[in-house]
Amino acid sequence: MKILIVGGVKAEITEKTRDYYDKYVDFFKRSTLINDQDTIVESSLTGDLIISVGDGEFSIYDTRNNRDLAEYNAFFIRGDNLRVHLDVIATINEYAKIKAIPIINDYSGVRDSSKLLQAVLFHKISAPVARTVYVNTAVINNEDRLDWTFPSILKATHGSHGNDNFVVASMDEVRSRLIEQPSKIFVLQRLVPNDGDYRILIIGDEVLVIERKAVNGSHLNNTSQGGTASMATIDSLPPEMITKSIEIMKDQGKTIGGVDALIDKNTKEIFFLEVNAQPQLMSGAFVEEKERMIAKLLKDLSHKS
Repeated sequence: MKILIVGGVKAEITEKTRDYYDKYVDFFKRSTLINDQDTIVESSLTGDLIISVGDGEFSIYDTRNNRDLAEYNAFFIRGDNLRVHLDVIATINEYAKIKAIPIINDYSGVRDSSKLLQAVLFHKISAPVARTVYVNTAVINNEDRLDWTFPSILKATHGSHGNDNFVVASMDEVRSRLIEQPSKIFVLQRLVPNDGDYRILIIGDEVLVIERKAVNGSHLNNTSQGGTASMATIDSLPPEMITKSIEIMKDQGKTIGGVDALIDKNTKEIFFLEVNAQPQLMSGAFVEEKERMIAKLLKDLSHKS
C-alpha cells in the first residue's frame, strides 16, 4: 500500500516545511507497524505537483517522489496553509474520486472560482477544455517533463474581465510574469486559435448568447478589454455548446451565470473557458434583455414560493 501525505506551502518550499511533513510520514509509518502492514508512506507539497487537465486528459504528477498520483492507494491532505490552495486541494480531491482512490478528509464541498478547478469540473462532466496547467515550482523547473508548446495563454487563477491574462512565448517569459506579480497565482492554457468567443448567459431556464470579438492586436475578447459584442441566435451555435453550458450550470448549482466558450477556427472543436457566477447584469451589453430574463426568473420563483 502507498499513502501520500499532501501539504500546502505559501510560497517557496523550505526545509522547515519539508521537516514538518516528514514528521507526519514518520507518524504514519509507526501506525502501520501496529498492524504489521507493508506500507509506503511519502509526503509532497502542492508546489511539487504538476497538475494538467484538458484535451481529454487529467493527470497529477509528483515531482518529489517521481510518481503519478494514480499510483497511490490513499491520500491524506494536511497542513496550515491549505486555505491558500483550496482550488488545488479540491482538484486533488476530484482526481482521487475519478481514480477511485480513498481520500482521508473529503474536500468535495470546496467550491472555488479558480480557473484550475473550473477546468477540472468541466473535465469531470466531459465538457471540452483546452489543456490547463497549474503554474508552480514543479512546472517552472521541469519544462521537459511538462511537454508543453508555446505560445500559450498565461492567466491568473482568479483573474476576471481579461485582467492578468497574457500570451507568452516561452517558460522564461512565464518566469518574468511571475516575478512581476509575485502575489498572483497563474495557470498556463493551450492557445486555441479563434475568431471570438461566446458568453452564454443563463438565467433560470432562459438563455442569451453574446458573441464577443477582440480588437486588432489583442487576444482578449472581453468587452471590458475593448472587445465588441453582438447578439447571436442559439441556432447559430453547435447544439452541444448550449446543452453543455446548461449542464455546467446544473453541475455547479448555479441559477445565474455566464458560461464562456469558443470554437477552434481550424478544427471547429468547442472548448469551454470558464463560468462566471457574477456576470454583468446592470452593465455591459444588452441590459434590457438581461432585465427581461431576470423578470422571468423572479416570476418563476414567485410561483414556487
